[in-house]
Amino acid sequence: MLEDKLYKLNSFRRQYEALLTLSVCDSISEIQWEQDRDNLLSSIDWNNILGIASVLCQSQNSVYLDAALRIAQTCLALPSCNQVQKSAAAYILECLTNRLAIEMSIQRKYLDKNFADAFSVQQKIENTKTIFDSSIFVNNQLYELNRFQSEVYDKYKNNDAISISAPTSAGKSYILCTILTETLLSSKTNIIYIVPTRALISQVEADLNKHFQKNNIKNDVNLSTVPPFHDEIDLQKSNIFVFTQERLHWFLINNSETPIKIDLLIIDEAHKIEDGNRGILLQQKLEELVAENDNIKVYFSSPFTSNPEILLDNIHKNIRKAKVNTQFVAVNQNLIYVSQVPRNTLKWSLTLATVHASFKLGYITLQDRPNSELKKIALIAQKIAVDGSCLIYSNGAAESEDIATLLYSALDVQPIDAKIQELIKLVKQTIHPSYTLAQVLEKRIAFHYGNMPLLIRTEIERLFSEGFIRYLICTSTLLEGVNLPAKSIIIRNPRRGKGNPLNANDFWNLAGRAGRWGKEFCGNIICIEPDKWEVKPNPNKSKQIITRAIDIIEENGTDFLEYLEKDTPRNEMNSSWESAFGYYYIKYIINQEPRVDNDFNNALIDILSSKAHHITLPDYIIKRNPGISPIAQQNLFDYFTDRTERIEDYIPVYPNDSNALEEYTKLVGRIGKTLSNYPQSLNTSRAILLINWMTGKPLSYIIKKSYESYQRNPKYACSKRLPVVIREVMDNIENFVRFSFAKDSSCYIDILRYFLELQNRNDLKTNIPQLNLWLEFGVSEKTHLSLLALGLSRNTVITLSEKYITNTHMSQSESLAWLRQLDLETLDISPIMREDIHRIL
Repeated sequence: MLEDKLYKLNSFRRQYEALLTLSVCDSISEIQWEQDRDNLLSSIDWNNILGIASVLCQSQNSVYLDAALRIAQTCLALPSCNQVQKSAAAYILECLTNRLAIEMSIQRKYLDKNFADAFSVQQKIENTKTIFDSSIFVNNQLYELNRFQSEVYDKYKNNDAISISAPTSAGKSYILCTILTETLLSSKTNIIYIVPTRALISQVEADLNKHFQKNNIKNDVNLSTVPPFHDEIDLQKSNIFVFTQERLHWFLINNSETPIKIDLLIIDEAHKIEDGNRGILLQQKLEELVAENDNIKVYFSSPFTSNPEILLDNIHKNIRKAKVNTQFVAVNQNLIYVSQVPRNTLKWSLTLATVHASFKLGYITLQDRPNSELKKIALIAQKIAVDGSCLIYSNGAAESEDIATLLYSALDVQPIDAKIQELIKLVKQTIHPSYTLAQVLEKRIAFHYGNMPLLIRTEIERLFSEGFIRYLICTSTLLEGVNLPAKSIIIRNPRRGKGNPLNANDFWNLAGRAGRWGKEFCGNIICIEPDKWEVKPNPNKSKQIITRAIDIIEENGTDFLEYLEKDTPRNEMNSSWESAFGYYYIKYIINQEPRVDNDFNNALIDILSSKAHHITLPDYIIKRNPGISPIAQQNLFDYFTDRTERIEDYIPVYPNDSNALEEYTKLVGRIGKTLSNYPQSLNTSRAILLINWMTGKPLSYIIKKSYESYQRNPKYACSKRLPVVIREVMDNIENFVRFSFAKDSSCYIDILRYFLELQNRNDLKTNIPQLNLWLEFGVSEKTHLSLLALGLSRNTVITLSEKYITNTHMSQSESLAWLRQLDLETLDISPIMREDIHRIL
């Protein structure tokens, strides 16, 4: 093909390599150039290279599209290029349907807003056709889409299930929100939007609200992130439920007697179907929704994957299906290796790595000798991110804080915006006055990990995206789809947990955050000492292969079958095996045959049949608790049976009960012996944490009390420093309280209720508290839950409760009415909390 021949021309390669070096070095202000800038410029024939780019931009090959985009953007940014050449560059961007790059060029005065006047008649005709083909009208408003988004929209119009795969920054979220908005405008619709983490719930909620406000439909749609019961849902309006798969499970359980008809299911970051027990739960809920809703439409969205069609295999219906697997390029990304110059610890060389070759760019000189691995990261970040936002990847929460502290020491004091000052106040108030985050924010540095309070994390993301925070150190939450693009991302030997290096797929999913579409022409991926990495970064972006978690179980099924044969012992508990057992057992009890006749499935059916004879619990309880072994559930039921005369003692008390500590210590121990495998030594401390969390104690109070407890114990006074305790408390709340114990205690209560029914003790059932809701949201009063259901953060709810709320029994509608009558500007609360309330109103 013509583009192949042009791209391989030696004359083009020489010019393009010079342009490549020029564009990358121009993006790093502190670099000492390896080659003279004027020499690089003189080696480029702009008329020639722009002509070639006009052919490359018509390709479907990502390498050619990337080259065309870089040529056009570099031309626009250079003062030495004339207006005719810049007009040609703009035409190339139009052909690439990259309107954001054109708008950015106009804003930066690189391009006149009437640039299209210089197009030839033929170019104007072709440009008009491109705009027409890639534009849609939604509610009489024009939406200009890029190539990828146009393809998604076409597939949406003609299919009932689509699986979308595209690189980061291609605009997946935007087109999904647009489709969703158009769907809502056409009829009353019930939609479920699944995201992999709680962190993404608030992001999707904000994106949807922007679209609804733009189309003036916000008042016509109920948007919920908390699983409601049937009588709380207004079916006279459209409803959107933004959930994780766990919240989806509870939504379906809450409404099992009178199911809500679901018209559309969107699964974002759908490749997470490969993630162990949570991936199995996602697949199970997907299959359940598709089976129970005849005309449901399903849209999957995943990053750069080679087999997005595997997700469509989960839909066992004869409906129209299609995939969109694009190589669309929205932003140029530069993979840069940074290594120390031999015998000079201050001087570090920068090399651009491409698929075809590597190019020496130049050097940076550090301000101090990096005498530790983390100090290398901090000092290189200081030089690389002089102008522009910078993400730094860390291998854990503690490392994030250490890098932030080192970077704080390296940077000069500078004025900070009032918004950052308010965030500092909020951090001190809601976490601890000495929390490292409060200090480093003074120099526009922040860190971000999954266990931090939602309100703090959301404000950090907002201030970073708006440029108030310059450096942001992040953990693997970046791999969960959190939208935090930056001009540069700095990475050193990345891992996901201890001893688990990032593979090529995870690396490029992470690196995709480099380059903010519409904010920067390119993004820099800075890899520090890549030769020392366990998995060296490769410039060849291989597509991720999606492998469903349940398929991984089957491919390595021997150990799993042995685990079932041994009656799923608690000391060998494996969360993926637990979920897989629940998944297969539920299929068995509803008589759903395996899709494949093989040795694994045949052996599995024999084992399930054998175990079913010993499980007397009703099917509905097993279905309600898919992540817990049915055998373990039966063991708990047998435990109650052996203690019938004392059954009242096993009903959980309310967390504000005078004897709560003793009772919850026993409850944690009881669950640990039967359903889970909790260490007994932690029963009391975990009971204290549960009580404080469910009674709505502020996080700052929980941290303070935990730290004081450690300091009173000589065994821990030195090892449990304040930063360690803060991270430990936040981790325990997220992973033990809100996940493990919430899941296990919910199962405990289901089995307890059933046992009481068998004993004709329905009088005792009213004494059982709603532990699952209280554990998930960290409050136990109806008003608190109502405010959380409206979308407020726990921090805001607790602060309002402490200062202004007296009625603890308000419904959602009553709580909303109460919020509307407040004079927000006179409230003695953080402006960030006021904004949290404004967002709801």
